[in-house]
Amino acid sequence: MVDEVPSPKNTYTVRFGAYEVRMSHWITEPAIIRLSNNQMIFDMPSTWSCDEAKWLDDHTVELKTRLYPGREYCDLVLDLKAGTGKAVRGSYPFANSMNKPPREFEGSLQEIYRWL
Repeated sequence: MVDEVPSPKNTYTVRFGAYEVRMSHWITEPAIIRLSNNQMIFDMPSTWSCDEAKWLDDHTVELKTRLYPGREYCDLVLDLKAGTGKAVRGSYPFANSMNKPPREFEGSLQEIYRWL
């Protein structure tokens, strides 16, 4: 994965910090930065790894993440201009013997961080 994924107009960027937790097991933590003042707008709690970051427009980003060691996922769509977002968190089919449906949450960026 690349170290940064900038928004279309370079207003924000998703920066990644990668570290190895076990031999050949890497976590790629995302942090969203406002470039005008280098302020972090959103990050995720430890051991959440980002597999994909895609900008839907200059202030809306979609993140595909998974919780190490990989049994749970969380898909996020964050509106950085409004300071809100939506998260869908669930278990991968191989780890979901109880067939529990994914959980959804909408709120502020801070509320999403706490919900994770």
